Amino acid sequence: MSRTVETSRLVKEWFRIAKLPHDTATKEFLDRCQSHTVKVDGKFYKYYQSGSGPTVLHVHGVRSNLGSMTAIAGDLLEQNYQVVLFDAPAHGEALGESTDPIEVRAVIRAIAERFPELHAVVGHSLGSLWSLSAWAHGLRAKAFVSISSPATMRFLVDKMADFFPIDSDQLQELADQIEGRLGANVWTEFSPSEVVKAVDVPGLIIHGTNDDYVPPANAEELHAHWRGSTVELIDGADHFDIVRSPKARKLIATFLEEVK
Repeated sequence: MSRTVETSRLVKEWFRIAKLPHDTATKEFLDRCQSHTVKVDGKFYKYYQSGSGPTVLHVHGVRSNLGSMTAIAGDLLEQNYQVVLFDAPAHGEALGESTDPIEVRAVIRAIAERFPELHAVVGHSLGSLWSLSAWAHGLRAKAFVSISSPATMRFLVDKMADFFPIDSDQLQELADQIEGRLGANVWTEFSPSEVVKAVDVPGLIIHGTNDDYVPPANAEELHAHWRGSTVELIDGADHFDIVRSPKARKLIATFLEEVK
């Protein structure tokens, strides 16, 4: 295959975030929340909290924003939880146009430190990957919910072939560039199926059967490595609409109530 895309451009695209501003419904939700900031490595990041009771941290996925988690958060507010949400670096209303999992992990840890008795973390897509990496670096809660997560970090490299004409050699060049930036341990440090081997709290893994972006086989792989986890497949749900699925939201609410 002849190369039509320079590897340097692929690297830039891998770290670049397509900004998705808050929609009207998200802004209305945030109007009912308290706004706070945390400082991490000299930068300020905003997070929002609402409600009272056991605290649940919500972490959205890549190329999204906190608005994708408001349906789940809204349900939990009605059930007397406190919810915490934030835009990951370079996402939504956060500053920047690119980020990496090290930066996002640091922000998750900084916000979580404001809530030392977290009841649960709910992560969607890369939000689960970022949060599990934070878990390996000290994040703790009584339970963890992983929605539509890739099982490995390498999956995110191979996924680039869906968007660009890339041969296997160039994919490896991309992987080498990512490793050079994030460290030699990137493939284990940010791979959920590796991190969950040491997670010792109940886990709920949810995935849609129609997820073409991250196929449901990833959920089964994650479950196979996560002692104490259960997996639930939502028939007909895709990668993005699953966070608003009534069935998924009911599963989350029931699961969190059981681990109180």
